[in-house]
Amino acid sequence: MENNRLISDELEQMRSQINILKDKLDKQNIINEKHLRKSMKSKMTDINRTILMSIIAGVFAVPYCTWFFWYMKLSSLFVWATALMLIICLALTILQQVKLKGLDFSKGSLIATAEQLQKVRKHYSQWPWIAIPTIIIWVAWLEYEMITKFGNEPYVIGFSCGAALGIIIGGIIGARVNRKIIRRTTEILDQIEELQKGE
Repeated sequence: MENNRLISDELEQMRSQINILKDKLDKQNIINEKHLRKSMKSKMTDINRTILMSIIAGVFAVPYCTWFFWYMKLSSLFVWATALMLIICLALTILQQVKLKGLDFSKGSLIATAEQLQKVRKHYSQWPWIAIPTIIIWVAWLEYEMITKFGNEPYVIGFSCGAALGIIIGGIIGARVNRKIIRRTTEILDQIEELQKGE
């Protein structure tokens, strides 16, 4: 009888210790989830800030480039095609910003958030395949316009060198922005996956 009571007391102590351990694990999981969500929100803020800077640059580029090429008296077709190209780029960038602004990491479906992030990452992953050929065609057209309009004047060579330098610098900045957004969205998607495994 005494033996049974001792076993019963030991079992009760074990149950109590197991419950305490479960509580600690639950609290640890809650803290870990909060930490992951906070980290995701921070990365999302960084992505939004990066895209916003691109939008601001685009808002200035559209009127300035349109005015500059018009002032240079290049063909109307080239001026309007350049303006249209810049407007399309700006509109697509704004669209990505709108998609990302609606994401909520504190509550809501992580599956829907992950799907939206995957679409944005896909957009930025595919963007160079469209942008690079478009820029090559545009630069060739710009050179043709300059040579047709001004011939072999010395300032045409200077303008061409300046344009080449600007395109190289712009290309490097654009590639870095693109890689950063892809990297950050991938990190957030990995964290979402980690959270879903813990659920």
